[in-house]
Amino acid sequence: MNHAQELQSREGVATVVYTKPNCVQCTQTFRMLDRDDVHYLKVDITEDPTARDFITRDVADGGLGYLQAPVVFVSAVEGDAHWSGFRPDLIEANITKRADAA
Repeated sequence: MNHAQELQSREGVATVVYTKPNCVQCTQTFRMLDRDDVHYLKVDITEDPTARDFITRDVADGGLGYLQAPVVFVSAVEGDAHWSGFRPDLIEANITKRADAA
């Protein structure tokens, strides 16, 4: 179980957003999720070194391999999805317009 999956299990959410202060793309991501009433967990990587390590560590070593915030991690029946940056297309495809989200 990875960092995001542990948080999802404990907090009862399907979406975790790894963020940092003063991040414009993070703010845009939050606005879109809030607009669509998506329940998500926000994790500040400047305050949580384990979270920062998880999103930046190489994929071969069990991390996600990203260097840019936000990082969005979504668990779904058909499998996990994750991406970096403000991606309205991926938010819609994996969260707000997903077939099992209704």
